Order: sequence, then C-alpha cells, then structure tokens
Amino acid sequence: MVKAANNETAIISNILSCDNKFSEKHAFLRLESNEMFEIAMVVSGSGIHRVLDKDIPSQKGDIFVIPPNTPHEYFVEKEDDIFVIRRLFWNLEDWFSGECTNPSSRRYCYGIFRESSTLGYAVLNATVFENICYLWNIIEAEIKMQKEEYTEALRGVLSYFLITISRYMNSSVKNLSFASCEEWNIVSNAIKIIREDYFDPSLTKEKIAERLYVSKSHLGRIFTKISGKYISDYLRDVRMNNVCRLLEKSDANINDIARKCGFVNIPSFYKNFEAKMKMTPNEYRQSVLNSAACTITDEYIKLLKGEKIMGILNDISENLQKGKSKIVKQLVQQALDEGVKPNDILSEGLLSGMSAIGEKFKNNEVFVPEVLVAARAMNMGAQILKPYLAEAGIKAVGKVCIGTVQGDLHDIGKNLVKMMLEGKGLEVIDLGTDVAAETFIQTAIDQDCRVICCSALLTTTMPVMAEVVKLAEEKGIRDKVKIMVGGAPVSQEYCDKIGADCYTVDAASAADAAVEFCKAQ
Repeated sequence: MVKAANNETAIISNILSCDNKFSEKHAFLRLESNEMFEIAMVVSGSGIHRVLDKDIPSQKGDIFVIPPNTPHEYFVEKEDDIFVIRRLFWNLEDWFSGECTNPSSRRYCYGIFRESSTLGYAVLNATVFENICYLWNIIEAEIKMQKEEYTEALRGVLSYFLITISRYMNSSVKNLSFASCEEWNIVSNAIKIIREDYFDPSLTKEKIAERLYVSKSHLGRIFTKISGKYISDYLRDVRMNNVCRLLEKSDANINDIARKCGFVNIPSFYKNFEAKMKMTPNEYRQSVLNSAACTITDEYIKLLKGEKIMGILNDISENLQKGKSKIVKQLVQQALDEGVKPNDILSEGLLSGMSAIGEKFKNNEVFVPEVLVAARAMNMGAQILKPYLAEAGIKAVGKVCIGTVQGDLHDIGKNLVKMMLEGKGLEVIDLGTDVAAETFIQTAIDQDCRVICCSALLTTTMPVMAEVVKLAEEKGIRDKVKIMVGGAPVSQEYCDKIGADCYTVDAASAADAAVEFCKAQ
C-alpha cells in the first residue's frame, strides 16, 4: 500500500514488473488500495488489471487513472508472461485547489472522471504513448533534480500531464463506469475504514454506516453493486488476510493473533479459517514459514531483473531513434548476455524504436536523414540478433518484395519504404531498380511473398504498375498477394484505376499497411 504523504513535494514514480499469476479464486484477497492517486501505464507485455470485481485485459499502451482507496492489482495470465507497469503516485489536493479537487465537479482531476466514471481508462496510440512518456520523463527529472522553484515547474507539468490524458480519454476511447461519484465516495470511505480499523471487534456494517451518515441498507446495496462482495464478507476477508500475514511474520499465539485482527469468537474463527484456507491456522503457519524467505527473495530478484531488462530494452529503443549504431549493437549483446529473450529484444527494443521513428516521420517531427541513421542502427542490432532468432524459431511477420519499376532508376523512396518495412518486422526482398513486371510476379511466386511494393518517380514508368496487376491476375496469384504502389506521381486515383490494393502518402504508412495485409492472410 502507498501511504498518503504530508508534504507538498511527495510524488512517487516507479516501475512494477509484475509476476503475480492471475487466479479467479484468490485474486480479490490480493488486491491493494493506495491512499494516493495512481496513474499507471503498461509499457511492456500484457496481463490482467483487476479493479474491485472487474478484470480488465491490459497491454502496452493502456493507461489507468485510479482514485485513492480503490482496491486493485496487476496479474499475469501465464508464468512466463511479461507485464511491466510504469506508475505515478501523488495527492491531488497537495498540488491543486478548487474545482480540480472537488469530486462532484465536472472539472475534477481535469475532467478525467466524467459521466459518473470512477476509473479513468484508455488505450493510447503510438503518438500519444510517446507524448505521455515524454511528460513522464520530465516529471521524474524534476522530482530527482529538485532545482530552484521545481515545485512550480512540476505543478505546471502535472497540469498538462492530466489535461493530455483527459483529452485523449474523453475524445477517443472509454471510461469504465462503476458508480456515481456520490456512491463511490461512500464505498471508498467504507473500504478505507475497514482497512484501517479491521482490528476493532466492534466494527460492523452498522458502525461503518453510522460513521458515513448513511443507512446500513443503502451502504450494503451500493457496496455490493460496486465491489461485487457483501460488506460483511469483505470485512471478514480483510481480517482473515491480516491473520495470515501475522501467522507468516510473527511467533505470536494464534488466539492472540485472531483477537488482534478483530475476531472475538475464537471457535468461530477456527471454523471460518479452515473453511476458507482448507487447513488449520497452525498448518498454515507451518506450510508458509518454511518457504516465506525463499519466496520473498525470489520475488525480489524477479522484480530487480524485470526493471533491469526494461531499462536495457528502453535504452535500445532510445539509442536506435538517435541513430547510435555502436551503442545499439552493444546493448543488444548485453541484453542477450542478461538472458533476455531474443523476441523481446526485437519487439520491445529494435522494432519499438523503429516504430517510434516511423510515427515521428509520419508527423514531420523527423526527416529522411534521421530515418536513415535509425535504420542503420536497427540493422546493426538485427545482425547480432539474427542467429538467436533463427535458433528460437522466430519467424518474420510476413514476406514482402519491393522494387522500382522498369525504366526507372530512382531508389531513395524505395529504400526508405524498405527500411520502414524491416522496422515493422517484415522480411523484405529488395529487387532494386528497373524491375520488370515479370520479375515482381515471379519473385512473389518463388518466395511466397504476401505483398508486392512497386515504386515509381517518373510518370512514363507508371504503366508498369498496371502490368504487375494484370500479370498477377494472369498467373493466378491475384487473390494471394496484395499489390501496393507509391511514388511522387502516384495517387489514390491511379491506384484505383489500375486495380492495385493500396496507395499511401508516406513510407511509414506503407509499412503499417503492409503489416496489416500480412496479418490478414
């Protein structure tokens, strides 16, 4: 649990490398709640984010804004899964005032929780993901350096950070609605009371309702609606969980432990414990204590390893985008030496970096020289990785042949598209320039290519593209291969006229389209 801080400068940023395996039977018992706001973004892998009684499948690019006192936890579905979450904890009231901190206002938390939503949730595209990461890096740098007037600077970045998240959530995806703000405030406060005062034997549903100034029937109804559990069962579960914690970590008498956790009827406690845990308290203590130290050590090692792996993969991606070929090559080898899976290095390191460059190129944030040096860094890293990928039996997303059509010797555009295709994990057969229609088709047949990419800069050579489409029909492969056309004189109108499958205005979009074609076949 992350505790609320008492000073203005308290903001916590960390990375969680999750290895908790999801279990429907035990998941609710493991849920934690924090006294601070939590913003969580999945930066690698996939898993399950359980919030109260709802299971949300999550993957890279998903972002959550979780209010205080909300029981939730992250899980992997399989033991070998990777699920890494970047998290930020802070108190809204410590940094802002007015409508932004009023749960009943539409401007609460800059409008993230609209339409009676109690959990902010969105799936970010690559561009927004990069923007959020950029702002997150600034926040972490301000926290770390604490230069003059850093709190004012940080307050400004936090405002923009929340507004950016709010804009995207409210304009494109969805929020998960649990209850009205009024109902949620009651339930979250009830959860807080139970977690803080579970040891008090007089704590009951009636007592909690009195402290919240609501009727016990109303409290019971909305608590079940939101959490999926009866409040009395939840109170018993919290007490039982703390019994288990003390059995694991102390030598105290079992009866004393039960009383410290709010159980006054000891015979009833033993009966409930055995029914829930399928063993007596003493058997539980014996089974857990022998393995507790080993388990904690293993989990700690996994956490450190996960953070280290994530750091290496991020370094590969960032240095690739900067075109630092030698560093990328060294980092790829380092990752292999650390035992990182070749496919993870490829997807989360090399391809992730190249994908980011593709998005920046599409948005005119970088230009051809930057793409060229990034592609060279990608190739340097890929050369180190290729033998390991082959050994692991990892295949490319698909196979593509590309060339400049017959009569045209220009290759700058063609080479740029080739780099983007390789950056998406496709195997590319480069036919060069002055390529006849027969060569395109025969290569597609012989190499089992899913996509043919034809480039032209001269208007006089454009008819060769039409010949490629016609010849594909004559050879009987038109339904098996997609034909993409591009180049300065080419347009969507011409693409439609000759019966080709796709035209794009830039290299990055061409790579995206080719990947979709390969996946669809």
